Amino acid sequence: MFTGDAALVALINSNTALIEAGKYGAVAEAYKSFVAEHPTTSYMVSEPVPFKVNVYLSKKYGSSATTTFTLRHPTWASDIKKALKDGPEAFASTLAKIDADVAEIAKGVKPLS
Repeated sequence: MFTGDAALVALINSNTALIEAGKYGAVAEAYKSFVAEHPTTSYMVSEPVPFKVNVYLSKKYGSSATTTFTLRHPTWASDIKKALKDGPEAFASTLAKIDADVAEIAKGVKPLS
């Protein structure tokens, strides 16, 4: 049974800061280390990551761009979780592509009147 609630909360907070700093590879490294130490926590550790990425991209590019991206790529949250499990390089590459795609969409989004 997992009893490291404080450690999990600290990891989620750390991941939030790393995502906001664009240090995507470090998020995957932290995930790998945490799950190695707490093998039954993979789901709990990976589940908030797509949400945290969405919040970050929404702040950076606007919610219209992230919503449009989600409509065009409905499996992106699953893609993020898979890349997280595939390792730092895969995760950083996937996030860089998603970030670039959302940035491109944001260029064409009309501001609300």
